[in-house]
Amino acid sequence: MPDMPNRLTRMNMITANPTTTRLLPLLAAALLTLGCEPASEPPSTPPAGGSAPVANADPWGPMPTEVEPFYFTDFDAWVGKPLAAQDLARLINRPIPDALKTGRGFVMFYRTDCEHCHHMLEQWFTASVPAPTVAVQVPDTDPANAMPFPSTIVEKRALPGGPDYVIQTPALFAIRDGMVTGFANDPDDAAAVEACLASNAD
Repeated sequence: MPDMPNRLTRMNMITANPTTTRLLPLLAAALLTLGCEPASEPPSTPPAGGSAPVANADPWGPMPTEVEPFYFTDFDAWVGKPLAAQDLARLINRPIPDALKTGRGFVMFYRTDCEHCHHMLEQWFTASVPAPTVAVQVPDTDPANAMPFPSTIVEKRALPGGPDYVIQTPALFAIRDGMVTGFANDPDDAAAVEACLASNAD
């Protein structure tokens, strides 16, 4: 590595010389006449022991280590955006199922004491599923009113306890390659649920 103090001393001596100072503009003009350009800096390389950025890094990243006191979100605004970009969704406990990253999948936020949640699961995700489906339990419920989970073919995940989840359940989302393509929240509105289920089809 060059000796920086000596190098700076030499530069100071050169620029302090009146003759050199008068010649610098002439040298610059000559270089421009010859069509020379300043040398571009070499591409930066990662430091030893480091790693270069990964182009296809997992957008979910690690599980957040801190949570907010409460979560409120406009579920309709998720449509057309990556699921992994939503603060609430990032709280889903790891590992994140592949169906929420690539290909076709569904995710539904539910509560164990929510009759409408169980109705939606029983109606569309018990006998069969249109694609791999993940049910994410919202923990702020009354254990005394909890109902048995109705499906054996749905993968289960959960949100961490502690925050107040100011969200309505059920909240069903269709996912395609990590992007939210549809949303439905009323199991009695069959047309809306079917439209959600079809929104990520080929």
